[in-house]
Amino acid sequence: MLPTDNCLPKDHKHAQKVLNGLGLGYEKIHACKNNCMLFYKEHETLDTCLICNESRFKMTSQNRTTKIPQKVMRYLPLKPRLQRLYMSTHTATDMRWHKKKRVDDDVMRHPADGEAWKEFDRTFPEFAADPRNVRLGLATEGFNPYGVLNQHHSTWPIFVFPYNLPPWK
Repeated sequence: MLPTDNCLPKDHKHAQKVLNGLGLGYEKIHACKNNCMLFYKEHETLDTCLICNESRFKMTSQNRTTKIPQKVMRYLPLKPRLQRLYMSTHTATDMRWHKKKRVDDDVMRHPADGEAWKEFDRTFPEFAADPRNVRLGLATEGFNPYGVLNQHHSTWPIFVFPYNLPPWK
């Protein structure tokens, strides 16, 4: 499918290593089967949920040495992803575009032209003073990719996007 001199990773493991090296990895956090709590930070060592007393791990055969969690949440840390936007001079300039290069002529071309943005700037002038401060938009939608056939798996993507960038980015 690909030319012989391609530079794609040869398998999933090598692709993960590349992404982790770029600061784009993810954390696996165990969750309660009933979505009551996360086994995270001070609750990381618990084996049962504090709210519903459900076991953290699936029941497996006795000879198994590794425990399999009931539910796992994959968390993509936001901070390293935002830091990457300022690592390149080109994207760093784009992240300050809303303050430095935007045309302010009362025509709505970008969220920065909206009344909500301007009201936020008036309410928090210290935040608005630094053009490097990141303004984020958040969108989410939950769905079950397998419909009614399998209710055991659901996906809840959360999209976070920086409003600092110009509209063409």
